[in-house]
Amino acid sequence: SDEARKLIDGIKKRSKLHRQRFMVCCFDMFSLVSRLALLSCFTLSSSSLTLHSDFVSNKLKLFISQNNVNDKRRTLVMRKQKASDKRTSRLQKGLTEISSLSSISNESSKPAFPPLGAITASPMATATWDYKSIDPMISSTKDTAGRGRARKRAQVYSGLAAYHSEFLNLLTAEYRAEEAEVLGRIEASLENPFALEHAGHCLLDMFPQRRGNIFSDEVYRLVKAFDSVSLNSHESVASHKQGSLPNNHKFTSNDVIMLTLQPRGSGDFFGTHTLPNSKDSTSVEARVLNTGPNYIDVALSLGTFEAAFGPAPNNQGPSGKGDPNIRLRADRFFSNIPYMREVAALTMLTSIPAIVPDAASMEKVTIRLDSTIRQLILSTYTFTDPSSPRYQDSTFCDIGSLGRLIAKPPLPNSAALANQAIGLIQSNSRFRNFNTAQLNAIRAALTRRVTLIQGPPGTGKTACAGAIAFGFAHQCRSLSSNTKVLACAFSNVGADNLAEELVNLGLKVVRIGKPSGVSESLWNITLDAAIDRDPIARTALQDAAIATSNLAKGRRAKEDREVAASRRDAATRSVKASIEACRIAATKALRDADVIVCTSVGAADPRLLAACGIPTGEDFEDRNQQNRKSSTFSVSRTDSEKAPLAPDGLPSLILPFTIVDEACQSIEPANLIPITSTDSCRSLVLLGDPCQLPPTVKSDVTGTSSLSMSLMARLAEILPPVLVTASTEKTECDDTFLNAKSARQAISLIEYRTKTQSSNKITYKKQFPGSILLNVQYRMHPSISAFPSAIFYDSLLSTPTFLAQLRPFPEALHSLYPVENSSLGVRFINVAGQRNERRGDISQVASYLDVPAAISVEASTSFSNKAEAEQVVSILMKLISGSNNPASVPQSIGIVTPYAAQVSLVKAMLDHPDVAELIRCTTIEVKSVDAYQGRERDIIIFSAVRSNRSCRLGFLSDWRRMNVAMTRAKSGLIIVGDKETLKNGDMHWEAFIKWCESSGVMAELGM
Repeated sequence: SDEARKLIDGIKKRSKLHRQRFMVCCFDMFSLVSRLALLSCFTLSSSSLTLHSDFVSNKLKLFISQNNVNDKRRTLVMRKQKASDKRTSRLQKGLTEISSLSSISNESSKPAFPPLGAITASPMATATWDYKSIDPMISSTKDTAGRGRARKRAQVYSGLAAYHSEFLNLLTAEYRAEEAEVLGRIEASLENPFALEHAGHCLLDMFPQRRGNIFSDEVYRLVKAFDSVSLNSHESVASHKQGSLPNNHKFTSNDVIMLTLQPRGSGDFFGTHTLPNSKDSTSVEARVLNTGPNYIDVALSLGTFEAAFGPAPNNQGPSGKGDPNIRLRADRFFSNIPYMREVAALTMLTSIPAIVPDAASMEKVTIRLDSTIRQLILSTYTFTDPSSPRYQDSTFCDIGSLGRLIAKPPLPNSAALANQAIGLIQSNSRFRNFNTAQLNAIRAALTRRVTLIQGPPGTGKTACAGAIAFGFAHQCRSLSSNTKVLACAFSNVGADNLAEELVNLGLKVVRIGKPSGVSESLWNITLDAAIDRDPIARTALQDAAIATSNLAKGRRAKEDREVAASRRDAATRSVKASIEACRIAATKALRDADVIVCTSVGAADPRLLAACGIPTGEDFEDRNQQNRKSSTFSVSRTDSEKAPLAPDGLPSLILPFTIVDEACQSIEPANLIPITSTDSCRSLVLLGDPCQLPPTVKSDVTGTSSLSMSLMARLAEILPPVLVTASTEKTECDDTFLNAKSARQAISLIEYRTKTQSSNKITYKKQFPGSILLNVQYRMHPSISAFPSAIFYDSLLSTPTFLAQLRPFPEALHSLYPVENSSLGVRFINVAGQRNERRGDISQVASYLDVPAAISVEASTSFSNKAEAEQVVSILMKLISGSNNPASVPQSIGIVTPYAAQVSLVKAMLDHPDVAELIRCTTIEVKSVDAYQGRERDIIIFSAVRSNRSCRLGFLSDWRRMNVAMTRAKSGLIIVGDKETLKNGDMHWEAFIKWCESSGVMAELGM
């Protein structure tokens, strides 16, 4: 064809300049569409390229190997030419071409996943996952003639593609794993729905009652219907009280659940028509607000419940009362929003870097994401990735130069403003008396572009974060009234702690998050509360709810098309008006704040992005028809685009300072969300502890994938040490137990085992030099912190002297387990036997759980130990009953164990009437080790569970899990376990057993 001839002539002319030989192969026209797909292949003297005809005029070309028909990898290569970087940036805005390339990507290049059951529709079914691939030839370090600009650009693009492709594949696998877990158990319940309910993942025959509103959310209480058949189907549950929920249900606050209608009332939960997300079911998503012995309260968006199920039976609104025979099914589910926001953040980070103004001109232009932060994240990943051609290549990633770059101040006057803030912090009574290490960390965070602060348990990490936020707010005032501080945490509990600290410091705080995930004491400062206080937004939301309800009524009444279309148009207009009104009210509230607090995922909240001028949803579709990117949450502004106005008509907000707490608990793509979402981060502070639990990754059993290492841990391992002003610690510390013979013996044992077992020694100094260590802890008695400090922190973690008197070991426990040194706050209770654990058989616990033994979902993967559970309950009862007066009973007691089955077993034992009556006035919390990270209690009782002759410990051998378990207690730590199994199963447990025996805190209980 003429088009093909022109294409070939163009290639010939260009190839003559480089003395290239080429050949052209033309394939037949595709059927039906009569479209010619021309694949031109030519061979260079030094390398071969294959160009796709659709992208010949572009700088990025699609390489398809012709030499091996089985090799269907698509790789990005760049044609050497004298095009400007501006043209490349213009071409790559929003990754348009890469999206086009990925849209025709071969399915074989994607990870293979087992097909999901057809009974449900995956919430990710319509999501677009953009895959990028790399061409290994691009990364060649061979010198070429000229300045090698094309090769250098190609290396940059190759690194972006590698990072994007790696994490996108891992996120997809993680999503599939979580989806398969949820949908798998729902599918398995088709034949026996009672199994899922008694396993705690589902509630059947629930009766809804309207309870009121929390801001723009409606609250409904779900109770067991009076005619429920689910609790009367087994003799084992005959003891249940009327209307009570299963003892071991797993519904907790802020859980994502699906409410599904049972069309024929009670007992109608067989078949696919009542399965969540089934095309034949009527389902809505909700959040658990709180739970009780016989109810769960759930929150839904305004009008959602009535639109799906009609009014509640006790409804008092204009819709009247609903059907009293309505019955619902509630299933624990999951949300795809975190994954979507992680993908959006990943896409923004790996887009072609824009030209970022230097700090000197920052006040005159729109503040953008600092290129140094982007370079740090991407280049260090390539440098440490063993599969990368640039692995350990110092010419590509100079760690020393990066260290110097991130040490530069984010603003020209950052140092002066930091000194002012430090002076205010030290003179203001609102702040605590910070120790030397804390002041060094605060000063570094206020004067550097990237700062990593490692906070071991009890070292005041949250207090430091509050002081840093105060200093950043001081710097914001010198920039503009539109600049704010963004403070995030991995969990809602961590975000609440941050918000409370900042409020106590007198800062104006707005907490972004659903009320179900926010502490009730902070509801008044939430963004939802601010919107609810706005009369225009409140009226718009009510109108939208009424319009949506009317639409549902018409659908149920089967109105004609014209009336239905009119109702639909009215509902659409009302919803759009409510969204706009809420955005305006939200922007006004955010504009009045000093610090915006949210979770890491919440940093991409559409209302926050709208206030920052980031187009989302329909805005993005309307404004970017010519250059769209498949992301409904966040996109990057173009270089030539002026800073847009916020919804309230004023200049958009800018968030140049970002604080991320609990950074070591979240996966790297989640950490990217607060960094990239608003496209304005200039100074980044990551706080966490790499010596505690890493991110939880369902798809990585071995814990070796890139998702299993947090961004902070990865950077802390590779970056050079931070230089701080040398000063003497003024806090008087008690290192008696830390320097005792027992601690030295434990250290020597670890060093010996490290050499003999040829494994890497886990130490702070060698593994995490790039972070600043907070080295004084204020939580634990010195005897409790001695072993973790000696083994996990190179004896760098000290304890103030006054804690020895402030955290005495309970007298009742000392009289029960006396030791020579009464000041020691640790006891090890040896439940010997080496065969007490049970896996895949819960017949031993069925009498406590009131469930048939064959229906436990956790039975095949979790472990329980009845002997240890009985000992834990016995210790608890003796502790409470042995106290001379109620005032001497510890205010808070925690029972911690690694396994979910043991958690259920202990909870069931505590529900026994005799035990429940004794402990009813004491706060007792039973959770897994993972759930206890970030928490503290006066007394911690830890059940190790594992007891077998093979001395297999499973994930109990993870030294970070061990560290978390041993650092939750303030006054007393009691370990209940099988000494022989633990000692012979792991060197860290062996060292702890040795420490206990040398300290004289071992109590033998032969079983």
